[in-house]
Amino acid sequence: MSTQGNTSRLDQIRAVAERLFRDKGYLATSMRDIADEMHMKGGGSLYAHIKGKEDLLWSIANEATDAFFAALETACAVESNPHTRLRAAIIAHLLVITEHLGAAAVYFDEWRHLTEPRRSQFMARRDAYEQQFQALLEACMKAGDCRAADARLATLHLLSAMNAMRHWYKPYGRLSAQQVAESLAEMLLRGL
Repeated sequence: MSTQGNTSRLDQIRAVAERLFRDKGYLATSMRDIADEMHMKGGGSLYAHIKGKEDLLWSIANEATDAFFAALETACAVESNPHTRLRAAIIAHLLVITEHLGAAAVYFDEWRHLTEPRRSQFMARRDAYEQQFQALLEACMKAGDCRAADARLATLHLLSAMNAMRHWYKPYGRLSAQQVAESLAEMLLRGL
């Protein structure tokens, strides 16, 4: 077997699992469901590519986590004032959701089904991401560009508002992903 063929098939399996986990939920999706979507006979041939369903969940959750961190790092690398950096971070976060809609939904909703130690590892990375967002917001508050009585509460509100996009965003809508992200960033920042 060639590595390229395995990678391609694994990517296909991950894409199907991502969609099914998003649409049906992790618990309601069986290996048989994934095999059927892949037009494989039985679930046995799936195990030639993966160890189990949780490995798919872990892989998808990590893909989304990596995408969020990479986007935030790029946004924070911009030499500018705290307000502009926070705006860039909001837009970057929203664009990750639009570009990785299925993986983002798994990241937000299905990670709870990970078992230890993966669950704790995921939660630690998620918390670190939230802390970076909070630091951006605190810098914006310190500069006088944002007002909030409680930085932690404001951070959770901001992230929750952005993450809700996974429920309603449609890639074929009347506005581009960039336009949606920029409009939401302006609304959210005005609210702060």
